[in-house]
Amino acid sequence: MQSLNKIAYLSVFTAVSISLFVVESLFPTPIPGVRLGLANIFILLALIFLGLKEAIFIGLLKSIVGSLILARLFTPSFIFSISGTLVSTFIMWIIIKSHLPFSLLGISIVGAETHVITQLFLAVFIFLPGVSFFYIAPIYILSSLITGSLVGALTYLIFSKIKGRYNFCLF
Repeated sequence: MQSLNKIAYLSVFTAVSISLFVVESLFPTPIPGVRLGLANIFILLALIFLGLKEAIFIGLLKSIVGSLILARLFTPSFIFSISGTLVSTFIMWIIIKSHLPFSLLGISIVGAETHVITQLFLAVFIFLPGVSFFYIAPIYILSSLITGSLVGALTYLIFSKIKGRYNFCLF
């Protein structure tokens, strides 16, 4: 039964993550490339309830399937998405496993900041070398603080609803 529960949660988290990724990308943003990142709620929940492999699986499918649906596969947007997702997922997992005194809100903020820093690193060193992003970096870092806080708060709300229904939890 535990295995079926895990598969069910993995399926639901993946489907919702992909759906949120696609829907969110359809809305215009005031700052190019900045989105709420609501799909990351389910990557963080997967880290807590399912484990690192499953969270990476969801992140990969979110970026690949979402980019396929949006016709953005192998574009710079895809590379930014998948790189930021993988690095931030791994960093959040390290924080969870280290048992540092971080709340879900704190873990989410660190994940959002890591995501943006990874993307800025790619922009500066791979896609647009020589272009200074130091002027716009504070805007992206501040926006990730806000979006990471929102994602963390929503993750906590969902976490508190399903915590008692799932037998395994890292948090």
